[in-house]
Amino acid sequence: MRELPYLKAIHRHLPWVLGLGVVMGVIGPFGSYETAGLGTRLVYFVATGVLTWLQVIGGAILLSGLQMFDRWSLVGRMALAGFLASIPATFEIIILHTWLIRPIPFSAAPWIFPQTAFLAVTISVLIGLFYEQRLHAVADAERARVASVPEAGPQGVVTHDFFRRVPPALGHNLLALEMEDHYLRIHTALGSDLILLRLRDALSELGPERGRQVHRSWWVAQDAVTSVERSAGRGTLVLRNGLRVPVSKSFRDQVKEAGWLDG
Repeated sequence: MRELPYLKAIHRHLPWVLGLGVVMGVIGPFGSYETAGLGTRLVYFVATGVLTWLQVIGGAILLSGLQMFDRWSLVGRMALAGFLASIPATFEIIILHTWLIRPIPFSAAPWIFPQTAFLAVTISVLIGLFYEQRLHAVADAERARVASVPEAGPQGVVTHDFFRRVPPALGHNLLALEMEDHYLRIHTALGSDLILLRLRDALSELGPERGRQVHRSWWVAQDAVTSVERSAGRGTLVLRNGLRVPVSKSFRDQVKEAGWLDG
């Protein structure tokens, strides 16, 4: 599910990638206007653009699955994905250029790579910024929608309950929340699902009495912990459904004071 935003980006951004390829084909940058006809330029720039963008998405998916990059922003991961994508893209450009325009030896890769990397990283960062802004806008609209719909609580008191966001099939037996980019994975006794919400906003709606944050990316419900595992001085909370949640150093003292690390 971490890969879902990037897979959706293929469908949403492919028209922009194709459009950029067409524009570059018409303009004919890097001396291609004098050395190739319009049709050849269109095929060349559209093909290199689509291949590079697919490799950017592949790199972003790879990075999203590595824990060491969890603290990186979406834009930071997209920049690194663009840089990684520029490595195979450099050789693809050489092959396409040799096939469509004129031969270029592979020994020219060190001179082609910096230009490819600059373009790939720049475009990846711009698209990352656009996508991040869109996610913020959708999340803000969702919060406004939920806030505008009153729900009658006990004795007719109007409440703004976090559980209105939870899919009915998951029930209300909340165990943990896990941050995944701008999405939030809800773990209950019946399963898990993703919603578009930031963790800090979810904690604000839940309040301190329902549980506590144990990690930058994790919140655990008050009665969800059944045992504790320790390895190399690090604590891991084992929840009622078998889920294992890491306790980070920055939250360890608070978790210890709550008695969750005892036994």
